[in-house]
Amino acid sequence: MNKVWTVKIAGPAGTGIKSAGLLLAQILNESGYCLKDYSEYPSLVRGGHNTYQVSFSKDEVFCAHKMIDIFVSLVPGHWQEHKDEFTKDTLVFSDSDGKIDIPLKDMCQQMGASIYGNTISLGLISYLLDLDEAKAKKIIVKHFGEESVNINAYESGRAWAEKNCKKLPVEKGENKDKKIIVDGNEATGWGFYKAGLEMFVAYPMTPATGVLHFLAKNQDKFKMKVVHPEDEIAVASIASGASMAGVRSAVATSGGGFALMTETISFDAMAELGVVYFLSQRPGPATGMPTWTSQGDMLFAVHSGHGEFPKVVLAPGDQEEAFEMAKVGLNLANEFDIPVIILSDKNLSESSANVKDFEKEEKEIVESNKAVPGKKMTMKLYNSYEHDEEGFSVEDAIEAKKQIERRLKKGERILKKMPKVNLFGSDKAKKIIVSWGSSKGAILEALKEMKNKEDYAFLQIRGLWPIDPRIGQIISAFKERILVENNATAQLEQLLKSQMNISFDKKILKFDGRPFFPEELREELK
Repeated sequence: MNKVWTVKIAGPAGTGIKSAGLLLAQILNESGYCLKDYSEYPSLVRGGHNTYQVSFSKDEVFCAHKMIDIFVSLVPGHWQEHKDEFTKDTLVFSDSDGKIDIPLKDMCQQMGASIYGNTISLGLISYLLDLDEAKAKKIIVKHFGEESVNINAYESGRAWAEKNCKKLPVEKGENKDKKIIVDGNEATGWGFYKAGLEMFVAYPMTPATGVLHFLAKNQDKFKMKVVHPEDEIAVASIASGASMAGVRSAVATSGGGFALMTETISFDAMAELGVVYFLSQRPGPATGMPTWTSQGDMLFAVHSGHGEFPKVVLAPGDQEEAFEMAKVGLNLANEFDIPVIILSDKNLSESSANVKDFEKEEKEIVESNKAVPGKKMTMKLYNSYEHDEEGFSVEDAIEAKKQIERRLKKGERILKKMPKVNLFGSDKAKKIIVSWGSSKGAILEALKEMKNKEDYAFLQIRGLWPIDPRIGQIISAFKERILVENNATAQLEQLLKSQMNISFDKKILKFDGRPFFPEELREELK
């Protein structure tokens, strides 16, 4: 097994940390490595403490690691917060106060502005990792332009490293497949497009805003309408109105915005309108920690909307599943005329990986047989009241019961089309880890490096509602059962116990706004 290397850049907001990190990721991608990244930032436009880290290897990498090989602080005073992430071999670079002092301030002055510190650091890191200089410069030119001072800044950082450092023993990348770098939000946008999305509506809310930015930028190319209205109530209403006209529609938001949309979810259920709600979770309640991660809205999503009606809740675990679940969700919404909720979180939405080129994937559009005005019929009545099949309001007991049963009966057909669980490892293993969503990567990465990994299987649940009753049989077949969730109240356990007779022997819960890292999980599993 080849080593996983991790590089981390830190500093205040406004110093170009994320842009330098993504440029490094592109260079690593072009050099044939597999990679996953992760970033942290407070809710500030300037200042504060921001980080970007990327983990890469010749082999597949499932998530970013906690322990760092190279740490670069763009200004003094930032590396001290990360001492628990350093090993005895970690290279820590900072101006004046680092374990290795690099004169970033002086080098930036030579370039003419302090903003060039990030590109100088990129040159330093590229030398340490022995990345191809010509390839790196080509990527920098594509990003900044031919006449950019950033080329000089990159060369300056690389030259300083060549004079003062030794290259690290990094294995050369070998992956020849052409891959693109996307975060979970962009992957979701690609999935919507490939499933024939025609209208996307959103009000910006971290960490879901990236879907809006991606689709707005590409709306002409994708031949779809992207709308940014005044608030989340308008968002849900506009998307539902579009669905009335036969348009395939979706929205994106986070917890507070989703709270405002729940009345419309019930309206969609009663009027039988197919709308996808992309819900990227962050810690709550209220504003909570708006730029951090959580899996705290799962039960809220499952029980969203008043009344009893069929809905779907899906939970992708990585960028490729975000692409697939967006397609599945949009097709289910339109095939069954129901609200569909796709659960992401900050960790998945804003973390990147290099994956297959989604643009080259075939479109997968399941056409709806629903009659809409102008298609198959001249007039159709949509009603938020209980109504008969023609749309006219009813309060008769027999008719009301008939309509409720008709809607709920969709659940049987929906369940057959829900994504199946993923079982990693042997069904003969002693222990099973059960989880959902973005914790997938940390679990797989933790198991990859465990000496007794054959003792473990991992069950990833991707279809949270309706939930497959056979899941209980799978879990109960193992001698020891371990739950892993990024929340405080074990919401998946609550959901499973409400539908089946299961119990867990150990619960590993994390709820401080940070995702799981594989090193943490390995310690917990020991």
